[in-house]
Amino acid sequence: MKNIILSFAFILSFGLTNIFATIGDNGGYSIVEVVTPVKIVYDDGMYRKVYSSFIIYDEIGNKIVSSGEVFDFAAKVKLPKGSYRILTLNDRGDLLEKNFVIDKENVFQIIFCK
Repeated sequence: MKNIILSFAFILSFGLTNIFATIGDNGGYSIVEVVTPVKIVYDDGMYRKVYSSFIIYDEIGNKIVSSGEVFDFAAKVKLPKGSYRILTLNDRGDLLEKNFVIDKENVFQIIFCK
């Protein structure tokens, strides 16, 4: 019986520690809408927008997030504060690149022109 109680107390304390560690994270996040080049496709009786895929890297070159092609609406990602580089392709297959910095909690767009 003591083992069950001690095990339960350990699991409970471990869970509370993780909850407080998550709550204490004050790094801040931003929501970034990535508007990549668009092509129009005919799909099931209607014309739809298809946004190109993209990859986001941090300042030291680690891949943070990647997205495949997205229908109808541009993709949105949640990123912590830091410096980033985003890569995508236009409709001719040319590589497009943008660098951006997130320095405070915000919602913004990154728009790639053709």
